[in-house]
Order: sequence, then C-alpha cells, then structure tokens
Amino acid sequence: MSEFVSVTEAALLARDQPKKPWQQVFVLLLAGAVTRAELIARINERISYAPRFRRRVEGWPVAAWVDDPSFSVAGHVRQQRLPAGQNLEQWLAELLTEPLDPEHPLWQAIVLDQVAPGRQALVFRCHPALVDGYDHVHLLQELLDERPVAEIGTAPSWEPQPAPGLGVALSGLRDPLQAAQEVAGGLFGLVENAVRSVTVTEQVQYLATAEVELAAVKVVRNGFACTVHDVLLALVTAGLRGQVRRQGRTAADPVALVPLAINEPAVLESAIGCRIAPSWLSLPVAEPSAAERLSTIATLTRVRADSGQCVRVPELVELAGFAPPTLHAVTVGSVGAGRAHQVLVADVPGPGRARYLGAALVEQVFGCTATTDAEELSVTVTSYRGRISLAAVSTHPLDGWAEDLAAELATLIKEAQ
Repeated sequence: MSEFVSVTEAALLARDQPKKPWQQVFVLLLAGAVTRAELIARINERISYAPRFRRRVEGWPVAAWVDDPSFSVAGHVRQQRLPAGQNLEQWLAELLTEPLDPEHPLWQAIVLDQVAPGRQALVFRCHPALVDGYDHVHLLQELLDERPVAEIGTAPSWEPQPAPGLGVALSGLRDPLQAAQEVAGGLFGLVENAVRSVTVTEQVQYLATAEVELAAVKVVRNGFACTVHDVLLALVTAGLRGQVRRQGRTAADPVALVPLAINEPAVLESAIGCRIAPSWLSLPVAEPSAAERLSTIATLTRVRADSGQCVRVPELVELAGFAPPTLHAVTVGSVGAGRAHQVLVADVPGPGRARYLGAALVEQVFGCTATTDAEELSVTVTSYRGRISLAAVSTHPLDGWAEDLAAELATLIKEAQ
C-alpha cells in the first residue's frame, strides 16, 4: 500500500545527493558461511515485515512511497571478495561515497567474503528515511534470530500496487532538494527550512572503528558515579581531541547532536515504544584532563536524565528482533531538527545475547553513517554481547582513532579506582 512522504522524510531524502550521498551502513561479522542465494531467499521470506524496502519515492514535489513495479530482491543483493590490498575500513569508506539508485528502493546488501582468513561479513546499507520506528522497521531487524535457523520458509506472494494520484509534479523533477528550493510555502516551505545547511559539494569520507569491553566501561561508570552513555561520550571526545591535535588544528568545543530515547505515552504502541528526541551539548574537546572531560559531560547530560523522561537501557535492549538498525536509523533522522552541529553521536544499546543470520553466528556488529550538513564527524555507537563498537566517519583523516579511545579508557579506569 502506497503512502505519502512526510515532511521529515522529505528533509532526510534531500540530504542524499549524487556528489555527497547520505546513507547508513551496518556490518555483521559472521562465524559461518552465508551464500548470496540463501540471503536472497531469507529476505524474500521476511521482507513483508519491512514493506518499505520494496518501495521507491515518486512524484516530487508531492511525493509518495510506491511499490517498485520491477522490484527484485536479487537486484539488491550481491556477493564479492574484499579487494586485495584494502582493509574493511578503507572499503567501507569508499562504499559510503557510492549513491544508492533512486530509481529503486534505497538499500543494498553485500555478502563480503575474505574480510579476514575464512571470515565473512554482511554489509547492509540503506537510506535512513526508509525507517520511521513507528510502522516501518529496518529489514535487518527481521532477518536475525535468537537461535540458528537453517531452514527457510516459503516467501509470501506479493504483487506491486499501483501508485496513488500524486497531483501535479514539476516536470522532470526527481530531486527533493531541488523541490524544496523551487517550491515556496506549504509542505516544501517546511522542508526548505530543514535543509538550509545541506551541502552538495563532494567530500572524502574517512572511516575508523574501535571496540571496547562493556565491563571496562562500567568500571569507569561506577568510579565516577555517571552513566555508560557519559563514558562513551567521553571516549568520543578523546578521539576527536586526538584527531584535532594530530592535524594541528585549534582545539575547540564543538556542538554535538546526541539524540536520546524519550518516554512518551502517545508513541508507546510504535515499533520501538518511544520517541527519539534531538539533544545537543558541547563536547569539552579543549579540556586537557580526561577526568574533567568526563565530569563536564556527566553534568551536561544529568539534566535530561533527572527529568525522568529517558528510556532505560534494558527497555531498548529487550525490543523484539534485532533493534539496533531500526534505532540507529531513527536516531540519525534527528538531523532533520535543523540545528547546526559539527558532531553526531548515535548511541544505541544492543542485545547481550547472540543473534544468528540463518545458521551463521553474528560475532560482531558495527554501524556507520555518512556525514551530512556541516558535520565533521559522525559516530555510531553500538553494543552487542558485552562489547561496544564506536565507528567514526569524518571529513578529516581518523588516524589513531582506536588508539586514542583505548588510551582514554585506560586513563579513566586508573582514575576511577
């Protein structure tokens, strides 16, 4: 069934430009083999739970999500080897600069072989506007199971539905950003206000990942009487501080968009049972002391925590399926709030128990999101099975990212004892 594109979704779609794509990538490192044919069959079996992954956008400036009449799961799934001479981070950084095809649903799944000797990964990229957290979840949330599932069920029958009448569209107009610029007032007057800072200049995207033990982060949390979220923000701050210092730039305190899950009775029946609200704070990058950086962050976040509106982490962890991809997509959608910021930190807790793609164990999970607007750094934080990944995408090189985070955590553990 088709549906019209919301104002928020239009503003998010406008951020995806050919010279500067905006997309989100999830990487699942697997123990066990998955073939392209098996993945196609499994997606066909479950895609009806995420119907927007069969839909494309048509009809600017009055746009709608409509069934792609030529949709084929096979057209969105490929299998390849990690190229010789490239590591996974380098390959992912290049992938983030490749636009998704707007003539078809905005997602792609890649079975990536030889990410390490005998190791395989599922790399899943999509546009965040596909997911709203209410009626539409991420397809990955439906693909993973709590136990190995070797068999694949029969795919439900599906026929594309005709598009609704979309009214008068500008002749040949396919770009939501162009629509926002050319159509004044009404719906697209609101969209225009939400995309004023969108940049379309081509930019290199650098990517780096780090992983820390949740138990080690909890040692710091207990020693400083703060939250795990505070400690993770302190690690991100240290990574940014190291990046600035290595490049000889002046250390300043950037504004960070740090969305939070908020209790709101009106949305408790949504897929995620809460609302993701934008929240901004100044990261103390210029502060030389690790302990003071953490204390400053804890003070800034305590006001929201004391309000009693924040959703408790166990409530998010216990969501059905594999919720982090859905939560991350909704979280980065907060950029539509329109306030200028230089850093985005999307912190989402994941399950402590293992998940499986078919019969293959998901050993490690991390996500990453391309920068947009005036962002210089986008950090995607995801916990899974007692470990936390912090994947950064930046417009500046990220040499030493993992080392800076490890050094900061070691310093904070020492000071917490």
